[in-house]
Amino acid sequence: MNNIGIKNIMLDTSFCIRLMDKNEALHQNALEYFKYFLTEKISIHISTVAVAEYAVGDDPENLPLNNIQIEAFDFLDGKTAGLFHKEITGSKANIPNFNRRVIANDVKIIAQIHTKKIDAIISTDIASIKQYISPLEKAKMINVKFFDLNASLNSILGTLF
Repeated sequence: MNNIGIKNIMLDTSFCIRLMDKNEALHQNALEYFKYFLTEKISIHISTVAVAEYAVGDDPENLPLNNIQIEAFDFLDGKTAGLFHKEITGSKANIPNFNRRVIANDVKIIAQIHTKKIDAIISTDIASIKQYISPLEKAKMINVKFFDLNASLNSILGTLF
């Protein structure tokens, strides 16, 4: 097993943006993590939900798709996302003046992590991810490791350089 204790990881949209944009402040962190995942043979996954989000700003074909397994959002993922949403927010409508329940993309991706048995997710969006992961962990519905892209790989590995 590698030093971070995972076999596979889901990339979220914020990671992909930082990986592909050399002008982003966290580009170097993203690049180091990505290289580490490849070197350590950690299976790298991306959700079609994240692909859709990424496509708003750039062509997703620019992503290093030869090294990433694309996870389609399927029926089981949808069913799981609905259960997770209900646990997090309850069953009442969450759009004022409409009887609708809109499930956040992060919840959909977390559902995929659960159904696809993926160990971890890496993101810069700490507040949003923890907003969804924490209540699900507390309810013992998921067990996922969260990597904060704001922290360098060296700090995670405990190395000085």
